Amino acid sequence: METKEGNSRPFENLMDCVRRFRICYEVWPDYEMVGGEKRQIGLALELSGTHEPGIENPEAGCVHCRKLFVAMRKIAEAILPPEGRPSRYEMDPYDQSIHHSHARGDRPDVSLTIRIFHREDFEKPLDACQERCLSEMLRRLKELGAGEIRWREDPGAGS
Repeated sequence: METKEGNSRPFENLMDCVRRFRICYEVWPDYEMVGGEKRQIGLALELSGTHEPGIENPEAGCVHCRKLFVAMRKIAEAILPPEGRPSRYEMDPYDQSIHHSHARGDRPDVSLTIRIFHREDFEKPLDACQERCLSEMLRRLKELGAGEIRWREDPGAGS
């Protein structure tokens, strides 16, 4: 799978980006207080990647972090479902942080979160359209070789 531009810029080959930055994903419920009750109104798909091999002691917001975030942004844009659905998607901005998750061996990660909401009636409960959109995004991530929760060296392990 390649970017829509079809040129030879860095990150054109998204599968290579997934391998190079060892991209993983996790899904989280997105809740809101509605009428005094906690309600799941959406989903959050969090992409996590780590610096390229050979980068020692990365610092939050460094040039390597920004390069990683740009790659994840391109991957995120490529997996979004087509427009015109009752769901909408928001990508959180770059937070210039390095995250360490025990689930990924405390490696230094940069994260990008895609939130799946209702296009209208924001506070409605989670519905089948949002779940279908998430399912499509997860299928595309697996096709690219991304690992669920943690990176697996075996290229087929993302499925």
